[in-house]
Amino acid sequence: MAILLPYQIEIVKGIDSHKFSVIKMARQTGKSFVVSYWATRRATTKPNHAIVVVSPTERQSKLFVDKVKLHIKAMRLTGVKFFEDTELKKLEVNFPNGSQIIALPANPDGIRGFSGDVIMDEVAFFKNWQEVYRAVFPIITRKKDYKLVAISTPFGKNDLFYYLWSISENNPKWFRYSLNIFEAVAKGLKVDVEELRAGIKNEDAWRTEYLVEFIDEADAVLPYELIQKCEMPKEELLVEDIKELKGELYCGVDVGRRKDLTVITLLEKLGDVLYVRRIEELSKKPFREQLELISHYAHYARRLAIDETGLGMQLAEELKERFGSKVIPVYFSAKNKEELAEKLRAKFQDRLIRVPADPDLREDLHSVRKTVTNAGNVRYEGSTQESHADRFWSLALAVHAATQKRGGFFFKPLKLKFI
Repeated sequence: MAILLPYQIEIVKGIDSHKFSVIKMARQTGKSFVVSYWATRRATTKPNHAIVVVSPTERQSKLFVDKVKLHIKAMRLTGVKFFEDTELKKLEVNFPNGSQIIALPANPDGIRGFSGDVIMDEVAFFKNWQEVYRAVFPIITRKKDYKLVAISTPFGKNDLFYYLWSISENNPKWFRYSLNIFEAVAKGLKVDVEELRAGIKNEDAWRTEYLVEFIDEADAVLPYELIQKCEMPKEELLVEDIKELKGELYCGVDVGRRKDLTVITLLEKLGDVLYVRRIEELSKKPFREQLELISHYAHYARRLAIDETGLGMQLAEELKERFGSKVIPVYFSAKNKEELAEKLRAKFQDRLIRVPADPDLREDLHSVRKTVTNAGNVRYEGSTQESHADRFWSLALAVHAATQKRGGFFFKPLKLKFI
């Protein structure tokens, strides 16, 4: 028997007493743990019953099944003989009473044909969510006691999770549960909230993942939905040896300022699509070490665009001496940043770029906001003073390098002094 915190007991009871459940919980509060516990208990108490778990990717489906296996292992240790004959597979658990838990990636074609309960894990991150939901809903309507459980942290307002959260409001047929990190601590979770907060500079990430807020994305250069449509699993995208790449390579370098990272992004162009192949992050590296690593990428790249603002000026000058016209120095004026940001956004809008599905990269890409000052000037900046969106600008520079015909400098503006 798992030891559950008070709020986890509330969730189990809520799911038991409703056909539909939508659960919004902060990171590190045990949402998959409690729902996998509910699924295990449900399967053991209902013979010949199926529970279908749908996650954004097969890897995440496997992680959910791994939690089910932990509950089964705990039950075995208590001496419950029922679990001795339970069959454990990579994405499936078969119980002696004929019940089973089946885990699937969120692919509409793979979901159709099942019947039973449906658990949608990290539902905010489903791609093609309208089609997935159309495939899921008939599964739980075939019998009165079949249940639908949706769990996630928020990810914006253009996804299945926000849709379910909205339609469940003031609807007695739904169990609707929200838990932010402060509420979880008040209800027994042992975690240092101040320590968590200190580790997250991105205000939007803190608000969505720990305060469980749905953020209005009207001023985001790259809304979550736009980013998500261009994401691929890291293992399918990133490479160890760039010498194996066959397409044209383009590089972007955002040079760290004081506490910031220096970020190198390498793109491969295949047809009309740009694929992120490497993201190198340098923290507190000496100048010479940075120069040599960037030079390594410049050697293979057709063009390399580098931020020459402030500390980047010397790097840009030395790279220009080594590699000539393939190096494009870019001064981060307001006008140049606007062009870089809009060029990057266009690639995402046209789905002509592929980026790894990585939480840190996603938040960095999403953090840049387009704002207008009181004087009417347009600015493109990170969502907080601490966030300089290093990965965003490195990727934007790489895209700039890939879309230049030849050379193509963004010159630093000169301050002219008239006598």
